[in-house]
Amino acid sequence: MSAEQEEFLSKYTTIMGKVWQDEAEERKLLANPKKYAIEAGLPVSPDAEVVLDRSQADGLFASAQLVDDWNSTPGRHVLHVPAAPLVDVSELDEKELETVAGGGAAAEAPVVIIACYVST
Repeated sequence: MSAEQEEFLSKYTTIMGKVWQDEAEERKLLANPKKYAIEAGLPVSPDAEVVLDRSQADGLFASAQLVDDWNSTPGRHVLHVPAAPLVDVSELDEKELETVAGGGAAAEAPVVIIACYVST
């Protein structure tokens, strides 16, 4: 994994953590996903739209999927921020939250795992 991809994934997972922990952050993301992504430091193409995907994953996101979904369609970036994390993030400290969001292992391994659950 390149340093650029690691930096991208670190910023991406930081977005997830902030949104999961803070309702004000979530409201900002929902109001304008493109502006939020730019302010978070994600590389947004000038004429591209940022499509927010809040659906709960059926499985786990791998880092390659997050990068591919962001970059694969010209003019369109997909930002996956599931509506709920697998665990209660209010009980986690910052380092633990980063690990749940996938950023904690990014420098050590080329896979980012985003754990989510589906409530039925």
